[in-house]
Amino acid sequence: MKFDLDSIKKILVIRYRSIGDILLSNPTLAALRHRFPGASIHFLVDDIFVEILANNPNMDKIVINPRRSKGMGLKHEITRIRELRKGKYDIVVDLQTGPRGAFTTALTGAPIRAGHPFRLRNRLCYNLHAESPDPLDHSWRVQFLTIRPLGIEWPETPEFFLDIPEDKSESMKRRLEDAGLMFDRPTVTLHPGARVDTKRWPSARMGILARWLVDEMGAAVILAGSEADVQEIHSIRKASGYALPYFTDLSLGELGALLVRSSLLVCNDSGPMHMAGALGVPLVALFGPSDPSIWAPVGADKIIITPDPMECMPCDQKGCPHKGDHCMTRIDIKEVKDAVKRLWGRA
Repeated sequence: MKFDLDSIKKILVIRYRSIGDILLSNPTLAALRHRFPGASIHFLVDDIFVEILANNPNMDKIVINPRRSKGMGLKHEITRIRELRKGKYDIVVDLQTGPRGAFTTALTGAPIRAGHPFRLRNRLCYNLHAESPDPLDHSWRVQFLTIRPLGIEWPETPEFFLDIPEDKSESMKRRLEDAGLMFDRPTVTLHPGARVDTKRWPSARMGILARWLVDEMGAAVILAGSEADVQEIHSIRKASGYALPYFTDLSLGELGALLVRSSLLVCNDSGPMHMAGALGVPLVALFGPSDPSIWAPVGADKIIITPDPMECMPCDQKGCPHKGDHCMTRIDIKEVKDAVKRLWGRA
C-alpha cells in the first residue's frame, strides 16, 4: 500500500504510559520531527505523566488522557474518540500496542495507522505494520521500528529528552530548604520503588547501604518514593539506624529536580531510573526479573548490577515461585558498594 507522505500535516503518537516507555519514545518523536518538519505532532499520554514531557521540542501539543476512575465508562471513551477524530490526523503511530491503543488508532479514522502487528486485532487496526523486533532489542528500538515503514532511517545517535520545569525546580528547592536539606556534601538519593515487589532490592540491604554511605562515604542520603513505598522507606530507615529524610509526595517534575541535585542515584529497575538516565545523573541500577539489554537506562554514567543468573531470568513478573529467595535477594551489598565507589571515583 502506497501513501502520499509529502502532504502530511498532522501526526498523533499514542503512548499512554509509563515513565520509562514515554522517555524512551523520544527518538521516535525526534525522527518524526526530522522527517516531517512541517507537520504538527501531537502526543497522547495519561495525565499523570504530563510533567516529563515539559518543553519537549519534538511535539507541538500534548493530548491528555485522564486515568480511568469511577464514572469514566463507555460514554467517556466515545467522547474521547470523537475529539480525536476532530483532529483529522494524517498519521497515527501507536507505541502502546495494547488493545486500547490499537482500537483508538483504528477509530481515529487516520488514513495511515502504524503499529506493531503483534496480535490479530493489531493487524486489523493498523495498515502500516512494523517489522518484528529482535528479542534483545532495547525498548527505544522496538518503539522506533513502528515508524521505519515511513521510510525513516535509524538515527546515528538516538535523541533523549527530559526537561525540568522552572516552577518544579523552585518548588523542590524550597522543600529542601524548608527541611534543612541543602547540604554542602555529596547527596545520594535512594529510590526503593518498583512496579512489582520482586523487582525491589530488600529494604534491609538498602538500609545498610544508606548507613555505609553516611558513615564511610560522607554522603547525605535522601529517600524518595511514592505513597506505595512508605512502608519500604520506613523499613530502610529502621535498618540504617538513622532518621533519614524522605519524600513520598513529589510530583514527577519535583522528583526530576531532586535527581538533578543528587550526586548519585541508587534504585531498582523503575521509572526514576530512566529519568536519571535522561537527565545524566550517575546511577547504580539493580536488575533482577527484567532484562537490562532491553530496559537499561540511557544517557547517564551508570553501573548495572544483576544477580547470578537463575533459570527463570528474565521473567514475565506476574508471579514468582521463589518468594523470599528471588533474584533481587541475591544481589550482594558488597557489589553495590563497589559500584558506588567506582562511580564516586569517576565523578
